[in-house]
Amino acid sequence: MEKKRRGLLLLAAGAVLILTAAGLIWREKGRDEVPEINLRIEATDKARYAPGDTVLLRGRIRLAAGAEDGTQGGAENRVQDNTENRAQAGAENRAQADAQADAALRAEEALQDALANCSLEIGVYHLEEQVFQEETELSGTWEADGDDVTYNFETSLEMPNQDYTGYLAEVCLLDSRKRELARDTIGVDVSSDWLKFPRYGYVCEYESDVDTAEKIAQMNRYHINAIEFYDWHALHHEPLPAEATRENLTDWQDWSGRTISGTTVESYLEDAHERNMVGMAYNMIYAGTDTFVKDADGSPTEAAGWQIYFAPDNDRGEGAFTFHMGTSPTGNGNLYFMNLLNPDWQKYIFAQENHIFDVLDFDGWHGDTVGEWGDMTDAEGNPLGYDEEGRPVYTVKDTYRSFLNAAKDALGGRYLSFNPVGAQGIEQVNTSNADVLYTEFWPWDADRDGNLYEDYGSIVKEIERTFDDSAPYSRDGEGKSLVVKAYINYYKTNGHLNAPGVLLMDAAVYAAGGSRLELGNGDHMLHVEYYPDDDISMDEDLTRAMERMADFTVAYENLLRDGQTTTERKVDIEGQPVSADGESGTVWCYTREDAEHEILHLINLLGTDSEWRDERGKKAAPEPAADLTVTYYTEKPVSQVYLASPDRESLRAESLSFETGSDENGAYVRFKVPSLQYWDMIFMKE
Repeated sequence: MEKKRRGLLLLAAGAVLILTAAGLIWREKGRDEVPEINLRIEATDKARYAPGDTVLLRGRIRLAAGAEDGTQGGAENRVQDNTENRAQAGAENRAQADAQADAALRAEEALQDALANCSLEIGVYHLEEQVFQEETELSGTWEADGDDVTYNFETSLEMPNQDYTGYLAEVCLLDSRKRELARDTIGVDVSSDWLKFPRYGYVCEYESDVDTAEKIAQMNRYHINAIEFYDWHALHHEPLPAEATRENLTDWQDWSGRTISGTTVESYLEDAHERNMVGMAYNMIYAGTDTFVKDADGSPTEAAGWQIYFAPDNDRGEGAFTFHMGTSPTGNGNLYFMNLLNPDWQKYIFAQENHIFDVLDFDGWHGDTVGEWGDMTDAEGNPLGYDEEGRPVYTVKDTYRSFLNAAKDALGGRYLSFNPVGAQGIEQVNTSNADVLYTEFWPWDADRDGNLYEDYGSIVKEIERTFDDSAPYSRDGEGKSLVVKAYINYYKTNGHLNAPGVLLMDAAVYAAGGSRLELGNGDHMLHVEYYPDDDISMDEDLTRAMERMADFTVAYENLLRDGQTTTERKVDIEGQPVSADGESGTVWCYTREDAEHEILHLINLLGTDSEWRDERGKKAAPEPAADLTVTYYTEKPVSQVYLASPDRESLRAESLSFETGSDENGAYVRFKVPSLQYWDMIFMKE
């Protein structure tokens, strides 16, 4: 034990010597030089804040790796050599080791003195405007891991009282002469609930040894404010065993035989609520498994009479509508689908959902389907029911609005979200009382006009339509933001996810005012529909890009999905092919507006295609462009032009110089965009 203690003391001594050497070099560089330092804001403490809340920012500061090889790098190498020699000597001589520990403490005091005059400047921005700025003392702790030395800091700021507002927080490290040493930014969402700006994630692992706090913390970095608990339940028709209570919450098995730890589910919910995330209990809205429709003797149960059947003229199947999930050790590998308009089924499943809320602190129900399969009948060969006009209903997609409204009434004020797979029946969902609109897209499904959902433009169009459909059913009259789930690298079996496919889909969806469900289970990204198979990971570059995408879409949420509508402004870019609808090989010039802004999204499809499904991860990255001269035609007066992008080093909005004029196409604003990688957003004000 004593030997181990001496070893730890030596490690501390070596780390402090590295820091002290770096600090001395800092001083020796002279008054006009600043050290190379990396500052990174690691996270905010919550995914969402109420107006007036205090935000806790956690970050770290490091000396830039490899900076000044002849000074800092050489000093670190020399210190490492010395540390190794000292460790060896200390192992041989206890007295010397103790003396080195004392020296480490003195060196730490000297280091603290050297950094005493550094400070943090905190700025908070809403769009292009600085809301406030303050300076605070640098306060934190040092951490050493070999040559990797980090200064961990925390700082807090009180947010404004404006509700449903996105901000960009910027932290700048200043030296004693108020010179900037490093800076970083992070998004902050101030919203009293999650419904206006949903940012969905997921979890799917429920073993007893899961570190739920760590997974939730990782998801918090992406500002995820709602979690779909995928396949947490026992069975679709019985999410929780009937005997489960708050006082007696044991484990259970799902259909595949996985053991689900009730304690783990509870822990996820507790950790999520601490971060202002909501937990949504997933299961099918109309499915029972084998034991629901057959008793132990194989005879039909009462529930068998609630099933739906393929209509005689439906060439997609015959008999009862069923779906095989896979081999189940409990004999529950098949789904049997119930008539959503059957009052007995509604009474049964609503009671099951409310049993969940009696036992666990879920915030709502996340309902799922398997898509549209054509005309169906009830068990007696009759229509599934009748619509508001008294007409017979034969397709499941035409039952959604009635069922969802009944479900919302039965949930006792809890949230309801729902997935009409393939966007089939999305019109019914958009005009229902569901709180959050959500769709899993597939390229073989078609929209209400018969056009396939196979390219970025088709997804954007559905997001726009969702806003229009849902406007009368939304609290602010501006419509609801569609959460898009789409499996980009569906057939990829090794390596990492392909960044171009992911980032271009995100750019298209967010530019149109939608959101994505793609991140979750800690730091994973979905690529197939069975979530536990999400075994293709993001590499370091894509992970960082997704963090910046999350920060950007939070900071600029009031320009992305807060009352904007699509326009048809003409846009030209000197020397570049352009399109208004996302054609392959062009710069997609997607124009929007709201009461205060003209908005131009430049989505780069140069050298790549417009199909969103990058099945095997082979999509080429777009060809970067620079110094783009953009002519934007508008009759509205423009006095300010700004550029912001998740691809730029700074997420701050940059003011662009511009000129106005007119030609044969009308009045215009002309400005230069410095660079375009994936997605730039330009916004103009009167």
